[in-house]
Amino acid sequence: MHVEFRSGAQIYRAYNEAENRHDLAGTTALVADNLSVTINGVASVSSGSDDERAMDVLYTCYPDYQRRIDKIIGEQNEIAVMWTMLGSANPNIPGLEPLEVSGVSIVESDGRVMTKAYLFVNSLALDEVLRRAVESTERK
Repeated sequence: MHVEFRSGAQIYRAYNEAENRHDLAGTTALVADNLSVTINGVASVSSGSDDERAMDVLYTCYPDYQRRIDKIIGEQNEIAVMWTMLGSANPNIPGLEPLEVSGVSIVESDGRVMTKAYLFVNSLALDEVLRRAVESTERK
């Protein structure tokens, strides 16, 4: 099977479109099995399945979740993305704040999938979602 090679910007845009459709299969298909993600310099995600679990928790916590791409710099295999995450807190989950988070990601790809992402963000709401994702993984 021939796989078309795409720029990092094309891969990220496709990932973001799948993310905004809440399409877990679509987002998972666009990240490497050994995806590495750091958030503010701390290792956070170490596989495609970790990313899938985190996205599932995000969609549960914020049923109307969307990420807006504000700007992409670069077009090859390394890009910088300015973005904003938005979502209303699920009323059935106590203690969640609405999500309105802006940040920057540096993303590396191999022409097919994202391989590394470095996110820089300051958000208690996003921290809470990631904490819940880790807890759900530990329970399995």
